[in-house]
Amino acid sequence: MEAGVEQDVRADGRRRVDYRDISVTVDVVPSSHGSARVILGHDATEVLAVVKADLSQPSYERARCGTLELNVEVSPLALLYKETGREVEDLNAELTTAFESFLVESGALDMEALCITPGKYAWTIYLDVIVLEGQGNILDAVSLAAYAALRTAALPGVDAISGGLDSANNPIEDFELSSTDILDAKPLPVQNLPICITLNRIGNFVVVDTAAEEEAEGGVQARLTVAVDETGHICGLYKGAGGGFPVGEMHTLAQHAVPVAKKVLEGLKAAIGLTDKKEGRGIEKGVSKLRGEAGTWRRDAYVGE
Repeated sequence: MEAGVEQDVRADGRRRVDYRDISVTVDVVPSSHGSARVILGHDATEVLAVVKADLSQPSYERARCGTLELNVEVSPLALLYKETGREVEDLNAELTTAFESFLVESGALDMEALCITPGKYAWTIYLDVIVLEGQGNILDAVSLAAYAALRTAALPGVDAISGGLDSANNPIEDFELSSTDILDAKPLPVQNLPICITLNRIGNFVVVDTAAEEEAEGGVQARLTVAVDETGHICGLYKGAGGGFPVGEMHTLAQHAVPVAKKVLEGLKAAIGLTDKKEGRGIEKGVSKLRGEAGTWRRDAYVGE
C-alpha cells in the first residue's frame, strides 16, 4: 500500500488527492424539513442526514436564539470490524463531538434568526445523521450529508402576533403560520457551512478519502480532520485516534485541505442544484429540482491536476 501511495497510485486507481465519486439524493425523508443521502464510491460509505424543526421556548440565557441538537449514529451493521457495542458507542460519541464542534465554531447556523418571539418561541433544529454503511472516511461523509440536508432544508413561514393581555396584564404573545405551502417555506438560515476533509498519513505521504481497505490493519498512521467553510476559511481541526503530526507542521498541513474542500464543495453544490449565485434562489432551486432524485459528482470531472 505504501509503495503505491508513494507513486501516487492507490489500490483503486485514485491519486492521493482524489475523492471517490459522490452520489447525493435530497428530500429522501418526506416527513422532514430537509434530508440527504450521500454515498462515497460504488455502494461504499453511505450516510443519511435528516433535519427536523420544532418550536420551543428558548432558555433564559439565550432568550433570542434558537438551538441545534445534533446526533451522529453508526448503524451496528455498518462497521463489521467493530466487534463490540461499546466500540460503536464510542465512535458515535466521537463523531458527534467532532462534527458538532465544527458546526458551532463556524457559526454557520444563524441562531438569532431562529427566534420568533424572544423568550417565548424559537426554532429547535434537530440534525440526525445515520451512517448506514461505513467503508472508510466516515467523518467526511457525515459532513457532506449534513451539508446537503442543511443547505436544502426549509422552515414554514411563521409570524409573531400579539393577543392582548393576560390576567397579570402581561402581553399575550403567540405565533401563526403564514403559509402551509411548501413553496412558501423559507430556507434554513445557514451560510458558509463547513465540510470536513480528513488528511491521512500513509507512509511519508498524505491521502484523502481513505477506503476501508486503506484504514484497516494500521494502514493509516495518523489522521487530521480539517473543517473548511464555503469561503475557504479553516474553522476547526480534529486529531483522530492513533499517531499524530508534528505540531509545527499542522498549520501548513491543514492548508492542503483547502483546495480539496473547494473542489468537493463545487461538485456537491452542483449535485444538489445550488449553483445560482443568488443564495436564496439557489436553495429553492435545489429543493425543487432534486426532490427524491440523485445527483452524481464524478471525481474525474473536477480533479485534473
